Amino acid sequence: MKKIILMLIAFAPLLSLAQKKEEIKVKISGFVSAEAILDTRKTVNSREGDVILYPAPKSADINGADLNDRSELFMTSIHSRLNVGVSGFEAFGAKGSATIQGDFVGTSNDKIGLFRLRHAFVKLNWEKDELLVGKYWHPMFVTSCYPNVLHWGGGLPFNVLGRAPQFRYTRKLSDKGYAMLAVLSEMDFKSTGPEGANVKYAQQASIPEFSAQVKYDLAKGFSLGATAGYKFLKPMVVNPMGAKTNELLSSYQMNAWMTFKTDKIAWNLQTIYGQNMYNFVMIGGYGVKNVKANGDYEYTNIKTSSVWSDVYTTTGNIRYGLFAGYTKNLGADDDLARNDEGFVGLYSRGADINYVYQFGPRVEIYSGSFMIGTQVLYTSAAYGSTQVNGQVSDSEEVGSMRFQLHFKYAF
Repeated sequence: MKKIILMLIAFAPLLSLAQKKEEIKVKISGFVSAEAILDTRKTVNSREGDVILYPAPKSADINGADLNDRSELFMTSIHSRLNVGVSGFEAFGAKGSATIQGDFVGTSNDKIGLFRLRHAFVKLNWEKDELLVGKYWHPMFVTSCYPNVLHWGGGLPFNVLGRAPQFRYTRKLSDKGYAMLAVLSEMDFKSTGPEGANVKYAQQASIPEFSAQVKYDLAKGFSLGATAGYKFLKPMVVNPMGAKTNELLSSYQMNAWMTFKTDKIAWNLQTIYGQNMYNFVMIGGYGVKNVKANGDYEYTNIKTSSVWSDVYTTTGNIRYGLFAGYTKNLGADDDLARNDEGFVGLYSRGADINYVYQFGPRVEIYSGSFMIGTQVLYTSAAYGSTQVNGQVSDSEEVGSMRFQLHFKYAF
């Protein structure tokens, strides 16, 4: 009897811990996907062709034939996803939850097929306040207003795409909306610079990115919102002459959106404007505007604007959608510096693109948790000559059609 009492005393903490753990709920969810994609022209893309940006420019061979005027076929399942959600715990008087989510897209094209961390965050919810800490969607990617297209680019390069480590505070505005503030850094969605895409430009700046957002429900099913942010980069710590440099680049970005939903249909509409949008996988970036006598580079932003619309049905076994988007290179804030070899430094995506547009319908057929979808997209990019002001002149359109077949089982 004495031994039994001693054993109960020894295991009492474990029994208490087990009782607490019984309150914790763990939910595993995700989906398995398979896709087939046919492009009528070579495109600028990533992740086995699934993330499409725009058609590739003309490239002549020795006979003048366009090397990029050819079709491409892709088949992939790398976007299959696993999500682990934890809820039921409390901390500091708030209800807590945590999420870890990943897929097999990899963080770059040479890491395709490797398990990638998409999200990893903890939320604490009070009655009107919420704190989110960890890796989650960048506030510029609005989770209540984004293109529901079948391709995993999420409407690139017309809508932003990005996840980032962050501290995010949200305050409810009665039952009609919220106001949010966040400080962020960069991880796998990187800014670019003299050494290509790299998180170190943001890290070297030693100043976090700041972002604010508001959303308000004007009526049932009708909401408006806006986001604004400011970020800092230090592209170099040593200038080309070998001297220490502290030159920074600051950039801003903003969006405004509208959502309209009824019992059977939804319409998402958004416009975006910003400087140095490279890390959002949009066209644009920055360049060198001046070289000082001591060798330091001074930088200037390249501005980008876009607008997109996505309307789709939300009920029934067969659902329809239509996406359209347009993005424009607005040029640099200041003239770009040049030397005998060209621009001193131009770190921009699509620097020779004037504008891009895309439109296309989709159809989704549901049977329980299984979906078969098909989508047709036409994308056109206007290529030309990059001018000293960052704008593009004498542009000529190049177009490509994409046909996509998509299978997905969600669990």
